[in-house]
Amino acid sequence: MIQCKICGTPLGKGPNTQDLETHWKKYHLWHWEKNQDKTPEDALLKKR
Repeated sequence: MIQCKICGTPLGKGPNTQDLETHWKKYHLWHWEKNQDKTPEDALLKKR
């Protein structure tokens, strides 16, 4: 299970870019506005 590194919300086994971007903009808009140069994967996924 892959989790959001900001809030720990489970994002599923293989979230696609669209899923990640939707979660990021919906729940972490402040973070999105400051990190628009990052991909949703870089911003939200914990490194293994």
